[in-house]
Amino acid sequence: MMKQSLLTLLIVLLMSACSTGNKFKISGTIEDGAGKMLYIQKMDLNQTTTLDSVKLKKNGEFSFTGERLNEPTFLLLKITDQNYITLLADTTEHIEVMANATNLEESYRLTNSIGSAYIQIFNKRIRVLNSELDRVIKEFQALDANDKAGKKRLEDEYRQLILDHKTFVGEFIMENFTSFAGYYALFQRLNDNSQVMNVMDKSDQVYFSTLATSLENHYPDSERAKHLYNYVLGVKAQQQKEALTQKLLQEAKSGFPDIEEANTLGEKIKLSSLKGKTVLLSFWASWDQSSRKENNNLKSLYKKYHNKGFEIYQVSLDRSKILWQNAIETDELPWINVSDLRYTDSYPARLYNIQKIPSNYLISAEGEIVGKDLFGNRLSERLEEIY
Repeated sequence: MMKQSLLTLLIVLLMSACSTGNKFKISGTIEDGAGKMLYIQKMDLNQTTTLDSVKLKKNGEFSFTGERLNEPTFLLLKITDQNYITLLADTTEHIEVMANATNLEESYRLTNSIGSAYIQIFNKRIRVLNSELDRVIKEFQALDANDKAGKKRLEDEYRQLILDHKTFVGEFIMENFTSFAGYYALFQRLNDNSQVMNVMDKSDQVYFSTLATSLENHYPDSERAKHLYNYVLGVKAQQQKEALTQKLLQEAKSGFPDIEEANTLGEKIKLSSLKGKTVLLSFWASWDQSSRKENNNLKSLYKKYHNKGFEIYQVSLDRSKILWQNAIETDELPWINVSDLRYTDSYPARLYNIQKIPSNYLISAEGEIVGKDLFGNRLSERLEEIY
């Protein structure tokens, strides 16, 4: 149904579209608006700027003309802050608007702007959705406290209304992934000010990601496209960080988060394989002089306690296998050394929330973390207590 209605709309608009050279134009008639001031405003990311204004004629006619638009642009046609319509104009469109001054949003009709027509569809749908949700809420509140079946029915209806709208928006974006109308739909809100589409929800995030990538590719200089792209990247980075933190907390219940990375020979070695030994989990890099200096200090402790059950599992934040391997051989490091060669994006380093190097954790033979960032005398004294 959505495909058919949008296709019909597209054909009608293309048939009626016309050009005004190097300028865009918005004109039309606002009934019952004689003498009122009508404003046209541009909606940027962080501000709304008035481009022009005109006093409506006796017959309500008006006309605005502006320089060619470099990208699809959100505009407001406004009488007051509460009485306006949203347009999505593009390049040199000549948009024609017919409306009544008493309520622009619910009365306007337009031609010659596909983007603006899509915005109108989304606004109508969100009004209907809000109205239906309000009805469901009122019915829910009126139910008897013991009417569990009624509550369940209304809860299901509420969720289905939301889901239907999400499906509509999602299908639109997948079919119109270069349209800024999809951007508009992603950020529409319900009456309680919550967004219908939730970027933190994995199923909704697909649509945010699809549109963000497409708009960034098609409009690389667009501030709005860049904003959406960076917004989605930021959310994904935050989710990844939270996932790592959660994994850390979950695995910490059993002692410590496990690591399995490859040594210089490509052999995978698990940190957990050393259980039963006292292990210093150490983070370093061949390019960091402080790390190299600390490794030299560790060699005497390793020699002293290794035969008593002390082991070092060292993770390098290198990206060059040659430099990493050369540093191990040059400094004659005798313990386990692994790396995923992802530099500061090292997974083990992120897992253990490493903010600087060198850093370390001391893990007991029972698998419990018993120390953090122990260097010099502090590490020596702690090992003396253990052995």
